[in-house]
Amino acid sequence: MDTRSGFAEAVGNTPLIRLKTLSEETGCEILGKAEFMNPGGSVKDRAALWMIAEAEKSGQLLPGGTVVEGTAGNTGIGIAHICNARGYPCIIYMPDNQSPEKIEILETLGAEVRVVPTVPYKDEMNYQKQAGRFAGKPLTAPYGQINSTTQRTGLRITSQRGPKSGDKRTARWTPLSVRSEPAAPSLASRSTLRNKILPYSSFCPTAWGARYTTTSPTAKPL
Repeated sequence: MDTRSGFAEAVGNTPLIRLKTLSEETGCEILGKAEFMNPGGSVKDRAALWMIAEAEKSGQLLPGGTVVEGTAGNTGIGIAHICNARGYPCIIYMPDNQSPEKIEILETLGAEVRVVPTVPYKDEMNYQKQAGRFAGKPLTAPYGQINSTTQRTGLRITSQRGPKSGDKRTARWTPLSVRSEPAAPSLASRSTLRNKILPYSSFCPTAWGARYTTTSPTAKPL
């Protein structure tokens, strides 16, 4: 019997679904990756689990620590789910243009939701900047989902699909995200004491995140 222990182990390993009509009309095998079957309802569960698991492994996130995120989407729901499962308090900064239902979901998951005015990113009162300032206080440490590129679904899809008959090029599946680019700055150099984390999705400019996309060739896909 295939069982999973807790919420976190249910993240990933979503099925491929053959899209019959499209496959027949195109003459190609069209497969859909059913990421909506993640327990939090979206692909963002993967990034949330990776960030928190890596922060735990590195000592960035300790028992009793708090996770802070600035979000207007599914990343916050994924993080709230994982925090609830692992026993971490979670603080979510969210713009006031989001639906009451989304806020209710986050609060039901145990997150403290701080709704702030909807303003452009350049404004210092932007929800991401407010989250960054809060998480940047003493005894905090930022953590980066930009390094979680091994949790893309591509490698999992190729693993599930398997090589095509007679295609020698697909005999060995290599993660497309493995690159030889500069390593991201050491997290240890960015903080002193570590009992809070802030995903870079709500802290660093996109340009910074776009530069550092190295991954580990030994990482396993979800």
